[in-house]
Amino acid sequence: LDPDDDKQFPPHIALLVILQDGEKESRRLNNVLYSLAFSLFALVALLLRIVLEVIGGAGAIWGGAECFGLRNPTNVEEWRWVSVAIGGLCFGRFITLHIPQEEDEGDILGPAGPWSLRLPVRLRAVCDHPFHYFVRALPPSKPNAKKVD
Repeated sequence: LDPDDDKQFPPHIALLVILQDGEKESRRLNNVLYSLAFSLFALVALLLRIVLEVIGGAGAIWGGAECFGLRNPTNVEEWRWVSVAIGGLCFGRFITLHIPQEEDEGDILGPAGPWSLRLPVRLRAVCDHPFHYFVRALPPSKPNAKKVD
């Protein structure tokens, strides 16, 4: 094993993953309803992140200005534009953090991949990286399938 290669992991981890998964788990992953449920869960997680990280940032400026007495009936429009500008910065941050980059390697759960761990860990991974679920999390490949280069 090459300790500098992120894509390699110790054989005992691979054995644990194999024991953990089993045939029953793999059959469940091929189910359309299971896939639809995870996609819906990822979509809701993504929308919640947008609300919390983008709209929440803009709303914090708006509400903070109100709490500290900075916003009053004479300057509401100016504070609206400040909130929109901060919301734009929050959206830029959201894109920077959550859109997969070319440099990203592997799946959202590392070399073991998102399909090799139990349900609670999968759900947590989807919550942590909802956009990545749609882009990088691929269903398991079939052992008999031939790779095309």
